[in-house]
Amino acid sequence: MFKILTVSALPLLLLAGCERYESLPQCSSFLDTGHPVTLQLDPNGSALDKAEGLRWYRCSAGQRFSNAQCVGDAIELPRQEALAYATEFAARAGQPWRLPTVGEMATLKQDHCTNPALDTRVFPSIQITNYWTSSTSLNGPSMGCTVYTFNGNSICKEVVTQKRPFLLVMDAKP
Repeated sequence: MFKILTVSALPLLLLAGCERYESLPQCSSFLDTGHPVTLQLDPNGSALDKAEGLRWYRCSAGQRFSNAQCVGDAIELPRQEALAYATEFAARAGQPWRLPTVGEMATLKQDHCTNPALDTRVFPSIQITNYWTSSTSLNGPSMGCTVYTFNGNSICKEVVTQKRPFLLVMDAKP
């Protein structure tokens, strides 16, 4: 037999879902307690994920990597402009940089910590916000897919005109 939830029970149900993140430690402190960095860090500002065959730029687009830090401000663009930025960046760099897919971003997610759910030793200036991906939404062309870096969850109902930061990735050379 099905039970119907009353409108007054809905807020309690939503709040209960948030508790699972309250019990997880912040990744910045959790990962510093002896957890190894799983990506191979390069002094030029990239990180190689050998298991996935990907090379990540360690700073958000618009920033540059210098002395193990991200310098400058991350840019936030609507989805189409973010895709165009990646194409232009790749052409100027002479390397095939692009926006990652939702699945590729999921490989960065740390399952045992949050806030952000990415390794801040690899991505030192990652923001806690939705990051654009190249994945398209089944909800039509006015929606795109993002990953919320607080917990690493993705959603494909982001309005494409919303300005968001983004990471750059490329396939690693064999």
